[in-house]
Amino acid sequence: MFVSIGVVILDDIVLPNGRTQMGVLGGGATHAAMGMRLWEDRVGLLVTLGNDFPPDLEAQLRHAFLPEGLLHRSYPVLRAWQVFEADGTRHEVFRVDSSWVEQSVPAPEDWPSAFQDVQGVHLHCAPWEVPRWATFLRGQGVSTLLWEPWDAFCVPQNRERFAEYLGWVDIVSPNLGEGQALTGRQSPHEVMSALLAMGAKVVALRMGAQGSLVGKVGEEFIAIPPVSPACIVDVTGAGNAYCGGFLVGWVQQRNLRWAGYLGAVSASMALEQFGALYDWEEARPRALERLRQLTF
Repeated sequence: MFVSIGVVILDDIVLPNGRTQMGVLGGGATHAAMGMRLWEDRVGLLVTLGNDFPPDLEAQLRHAFLPEGLLHRSYPVLRAWQVFEADGTRHEVFRVDSSWVEQSVPAPEDWPSAFQDVQGVHLHCAPWEVPRWATFLRGQGVSTLLWEPWDAFCVPQNRERFAEYLGWVDIVSPNLGEGQALTGRQSPHEVMSALLAMGAKVVALRMGAQGSLVGKVGEEFIAIPPVSPACIVDVTGAGNAYCGGFLVGWVQQRNLRWAGYLGAVSASMALEQFGALYDWEEARPRALERLRQLTF
């Protein structure tokens, strides 16, 4: 079993051509959980739902993931503009008080008793909560923790704390822009080397259309090519989905290339529609074919 911890957001998407898509089910944890769901049948999504969360979307979440992780809270649902530039740059603007984002992430005491025999967890929580979550999850027997850091935390003044939190997790997966901002380095290889020097055990550096660079101390870095989707509808959440797939692949084989391949395929599936959820049973044969093309 695998679990993603974070937030659910309703995205109001504005594309470069002015087209909009409103009220789309998103959030980093949701996309990451779907990246896992593509490969695994037992996936939990531990999130809180606001008091005005649409019932039809909650029903979809309950169908996709173990329902015990969907917690109700009294505050309004998280909602954000996702505005995309022609070059792919994304601007996220929350339509609610940004402090609610941190407050909406579940705490260890919210962990459902139904979540048993969990092998891997994707953490998309407030950075300062990483030690508390890691301590709790190790006590639950979870062997592998992947931390996807919040973008706003990846700045030079947080390097010391970032390095501290790396000691609590097994894998860290920033995107290239976050890695550059944090380390002050520019090339992917330099960013990777800097993160490993800070204490990272395994790094999956996500680079969008350039694919990803994965590595660990003492091994050659591996460039993972992007996987072409049938069509690109919306890039929101592809990086989160990569994290989910990478975590499953790493737990399966403890092999960087294999984990990167599963991450890349998960990301490609996320690109093909608006919103995090899709028919994973229909998608699995296509995912396996894309994986086959990568491995041969």
